[in-house]
Amino acid sequence: MPHQVRVLVITMFDTDPAEAHGEAFRWRTRDGLDTAVAVPGLSADAPAVHGRSDGLWLLTTGMGEANAAASVMALAFSGLFDLSRAYVLVAGIAGIHPGVGTVGSVVCTDFAVHGGYAHELDAREIPEGWPHGFVALGAAAPHKPAELRVPGEVFELDERLRQAVAALGARVRLADDPGVAALRARYPGAGGQPPEVLTGSSLTQSVFWSGELLGRRAEQWVRDYTGGLGRYAVTQMEDNATLVALDRAAQAGFLDFSRVAVLRAAANFDRAAPGEPSESAFSEAVGWGLAAENVWRVGSSVAGHILGDWPAWADGVPSR
Repeated sequence: MPHQVRVLVITMFDTDPAEAHGEAFRWRTRDGLDTAVAVPGLSADAPAVHGRSDGLWLLTTGMGEANAAASVMALAFSGLFDLSRAYVLVAGIAGIHPGVGTVGSVVCTDFAVHGGYAHELDAREIPEGWPHGFVALGAAAPHKPAELRVPGEVFELDERLRQAVAALGARVRLADDPGVAALRARYPGAGGQPPEVLTGSSLTQSVFWSGELLGRRAEQWVRDYTGGLGRYAVTQMEDNATLVALDRAAQAGFLDFSRVAVLRAAANFDRAAPGEPSESAFSEAVGWGLAAENVWRVGSSVAGHILGDWPAWADGVPSR
């Protein structure tokens, strides 16, 4: 008999709890996930799915697109779990645009856009007048429409579920950290404010990039690929791959894609503070633990609400 899943949480990596910045261990240790089920095909670093009797289960995929897609497919097609009525909550860390939010903030994703399906010219060789070296597949210059489209390059998450998750998340008291407060004090605007729960779009790339110019490229890329509806907020390395695998599972009848939500908490800024060298952003690692804490706080609260009021959520997002 397959295990009944009501909420499936997907994290990407785990660490020793003493290191504080892993995404998964808070779920395992604080949410009482006392059952482990080994699933063939999962990462050797996280070979089991952890859960409890009320239907909360945790998958840790491994970092990066290949690991995310492979692990989600392995679980969804294993036959070990009934995901037909499950809400799926991706809960991980990301880099954030300081014009949108700050380190420690939690972003409820409306659009997930893949930023790596592109032509690229080295920045030292781009033609005069080009803002950057990234060109949509099949296009001749930046900001021209893509002529070649790749399945999974854009996902729009269910808006009703996103609104419900954002509303529940807004009730959660987020953590803060003195080191992060000192970091954000160097940023103006939204980047200098305390953490909060936000809505925005997420860009998936396998490269941990940083810089004002690449940030502008990310903003435009999201606008172009969402028809102007998305606003770039965070960058991460897995979401579109995870969503492709979930979409395949939905097409096969294993789950309902309208029950998928993505939370990303900011662990770092995607560019240096004004007046500081671009490469300095790579060394600012003070926010990883705070991000992992806050995405757990919001995600666990949302999961608890769904499980605690399951009759209202069983057939879909409640109207209230």
